[in-house]
Amino acid sequence: MRGSPRPEDEALSSSPILQLNGATRVHGQGSLAVRALGPISIDVQPGEFVAVMGPSGSGKSTMLGLSGALDQPTEGTVCVQGQDLRTIGATRLAELRRQVIGYVFQDFNLLPGLTAVENVALPLELDGVRPRAAREEAQSALAAVELDELGARFPDDLSGGERQRVAIARAFVGPRQLLLADEPTGALDTITGDLVMRLMRKQCDDGRTTILVTHDASHAAWADRILFLRDGLLVDETGAVPSDMVSAS
Repeated sequence: MRGSPRPEDEALSSSPILQLNGATRVHGQGSLAVRALGPISIDVQPGEFVAVMGPSGSGKSTMLGLSGALDQPTEGTVCVQGQDLRTIGATRLAELRRQVIGYVFQDFNLLPGLTAVENVALPLELDGVRPRAAREEAQSALAAVELDELGARFPDDLSGGERQRVAIARAFVGPRQLLLADEPTGALDTITGDLVMRLMRKQCDDGRTTILVTHDASHAAWADRILFLRDGLLVDETGAVPSDMVSAS
């Protein structure tokens, strides 16, 4: 039987996993400066599923890049688990990307020379997990996305939907708690896209956090909250969509 939660654990679970406070991203300088985002302020809670929508060029991917420590804000702050990403060193940033933040991209970004289970295990091995233990954990992650029998296949031997599920397993393997997904269903058919959304929804129901960039309103409907961006600014926000508007599992 587990003991009572530590006060610091309770504080962490009740605090936003991600905070953008007046975050702004400007490319270029002077007369050539282009404001790609902001200022924008949002809080995302642990276990929350947030969808981000808006026209092309509205700042969605820029916001995702700042949230995942792939880029730094020109002004304002971005905090992950209470840590200001501007104030921590490169080593800690790398640890956050390996241990806390997972990414799912539309083009999968799988290594063609590695099998599915090897692709999923790679972040763990890079973080110092022994190969056998990493492989076992990767196999469990593949089972969670219903691919436990395809771990020995290479990416070229998998369908688009299967490759996307491998990418999701890789993003959530290990202790990672924040998934950033940039149009992960854009290249998938409707049935496979809905399957991917169900899997992402389940991860959130299990306590992990997802931020989904999408143009598809039916996929955004799986989220607890939808943010709308335009010209780099947050212009609207909706709460949870009624359950009868979301496809049954």
